[in-house]
Amino acid sequence: MAGMVGLSAASAADPVPKGDAAAGGRLFTELRCSTCHSVRGVGGTAAPALGPRAGQSYTPNVMVSSLWSHVTKMWDAMERAGVSAPKLTAQQTADLFAYFGGTPAGDKPGDVSQGKKVYEAKLCASCHDNQYFAPDLGRLAGKINAFTMGSGLWEHGRGMLSRLISRNMTWQTLTPEELGHLIAYLNSGD
Repeated sequence: MAGMVGLSAASAADPVPKGDAAAGGRLFTELRCSTCHSVRGVGGTAAPALGPRAGQSYTPNVMVSSLWSHVTKMWDAMERAGVSAPKLTAQQTADLFAYFGGTPAGDKPGDVSQGKKVYEAKLCASCHDNQYFAPDLGRLAGKINAFTMGSGLWEHGRGMLSRLISRNMTWQTLTPEELGHLIAYLNSGD
């Protein structure tokens, strides 16, 4: 089984970090997220506001799938603005989520068989099933959650994008449901 590149080893100690909204607020400013984004009306207007939207449940999978699906645009905008891309731990990702106003218990468990389909359809297998391109992190089965996925994206996403481009592939987007299924599959050890 393959895993997600860059999942924090710290995730093994606490599979689902509890976010600290105050720490997330400090990170939002320190990492210059507020240059482009706002939270509850505070911050920039060049990029979408972050946090719950009317009529939408804002869960870890909603946040991380949105991040995953739009990160290449963010990298481009950050580069143009002279903002360094951060490297976030799973705890910091959870802290930002808490600051944005999310509800941590809101995600439904994913389906392992659907997750395997997502893993293949979204091209994860094209790199992670080949140790030459990306590591097989099946050893982290049972320790993967939305926050470790978000951390892995910030830690290794640019490298993942470079590998995709070198193989004439494009960045893949994820819905919250697909992310939940993918997490279930990666945690299954299959």
